[in-house]
Amino acid sequence: MMKKHVMAALLALALAIGMLQGAALAAKPGGDRVQAGQAGSRLTGVDREVYRVLREEVAKIAGGSRSSTAIRIPDLDALSWGLKELGAEGKDQQTVVAKLDERLEQALDIDRVYTALSADCPYELYWKDLRYSWSYDRAVRGSRGEIRNLTVSIKVAQAYRGDSDTVVSPGKAAQAKRAADSARAIVERYKELPDYEKLEAYRREICALVSYDADAAKAGVPYGDPWQLVYVFDGDPSTNVVCEGYAKAFQYLCDLTRFDGDVTCYTVSGTIDGGSHMWNVVRMEDGQNYMADVTNCDDGAAGAPDKLFLAGASVAEGGRVHTVSRPECGAVYAYGQDQQGLFADGWLTLNGEDYTYDPAAPRPVVNTGFADVDSDAYYAEAVAWAVGDGITQGTGQTTFSPADLCTHGEILTFLWRAEGRPEGQGWSPIPLSGEEFYAQAVCWAAQKGIIGQDFDPAAHCTRADAVGYIWAAFGRPDAPACAFGDVPAGEAYAKAVAWAVDRGVTNGDSGATFNPDKTCTRGEIVTFLYRAYH
Repeated sequence: MMKKHVMAALLALALAIGMLQGAALAAKPGGDRVQAGQAGSRLTGVDREVYRVLREEVAKIAGGSRSSTAIRIPDLDALSWGLKELGAEGKDQQTVVAKLDERLEQALDIDRVYTALSADCPYELYWKDLRYSWSYDRAVRGSRGEIRNLTVSIKVAQAYRGDSDTVVSPGKAAQAKRAADSARAIVERYKELPDYEKLEAYRREICALVSYDADAAKAGVPYGDPWQLVYVFDGDPSTNVVCEGYAKAFQYLCDLTRFDGDVTCYTVSGTIDGGSHMWNVVRMEDGQNYMADVTNCDDGAAGAPDKLFLAGASVAEGGRVHTVSRPECGAVYAYGQDQQGLFADGWLTLNGEDYTYDPAAPRPVVNTGFADVDSDAYYAEAVAWAVGDGITQGTGQTTFSPADLCTHGEILTFLWRAEGRPEGQGWSPIPLSGEEFYAQAVCWAAQKGIIGQDFDPAAHCTRADAVGYIWAAFGRPDAPACAFGDVPAGEAYAKAVAWAVDRGVTNGDSGATFNPDKTCTRGEIVTFLYRAYH
């Protein structure tokens, strides 16, 4: 078996935008990009499979159930080729090695995967440094050449390091979790406000909690906490951040929020007036994107308090460059090249005008097109998402049948589609002809250990079953215990329920009960999935 070890180049310099007093904005050198949104959903093939494993494992690290940041990817069928297909049949070892390396490079864009992972995990990667490495074995088995034991090792920042540079200190992880709890408390405080007012509240909260750390922005300061969101939410006024921390904090609050309308927050990076910077773009319910530069809305900055918040801009270079022009402040923002195609086809193009908020306007109405889904039903937005993303269809041209009971085969299929329809091969707990609508979902779920031999696709799915499946698909992360009188701590589904409550998938069936044995309807299932994945 042949081995290869590859050290990634410095992924990106740490971003450090200066907050200048007065009318001009400027930046200091640096640059690492993250975004917690839909970057991973745009990956395909091997990229998507590797991303999925990494995301599950970094969530465990942030949750404290794992400390090693050296993550092995299960061997993938897509990284195995016939020697004839490789053009290496009858060739020497050196040729086989070269052909395998070539095919891996074609199949896997590891830098793109890592960029997407960073984009989607503003909190889960609070411990990371600026480098990662990967290694793999090359093997020949009979007439096939394979890539095996692919391992991605993410270096841990000094402040969070345990016994080595790929181990996170459990004590530091506990501190970070407390900061995450503080962020959740902020979201809870403003949950009844309209969407725009939630966003404004988050901007104010962040700017009240921290100031710009000019010392950290200086060259030679090691990358670490001033670039992360922990310092925003740790309750310590002496810990401050640079632009990356502001942007990640705003992103994380948005990620935790259940908006009334179709509001999505992205974290982007590039330059402002030629200097490295990180900021947010927000797609509002009108379908348009707007600038949200929280860093430069803080006290003393040229955009304070809200001149660069939900702002419009003129567009150049096909959407890569945006210019905010106004008498009191202006700046030219340019996306870095790695942003192209990351969140949308091309670039996230901003609207030409500022967002206009009308407090008297009614909250968004969801029109699903189904006669049996009222626009104000709790599941209306979830139905619109599920149908729009191909998770499920209606039961008829004008009906969704939200009150129909959902089977295990149905929820597993919905879950598999929400995961991006990954390929599933190997053992199945039930006989399959391959024609069943749930066939691929069952193979995938069995391969991941989500289902066992007692799986019955025709049986109706309970609330405990539903959250158990979703929790397992997310890698069974840890979560604080919840206090439902009908969920004993020793039950197999107790951890799944705790995670579902912590993530906002469900609040229980009443204030004090979860009702684990209650059978789920189609409306309930798509709502659980929407809250888990949206």
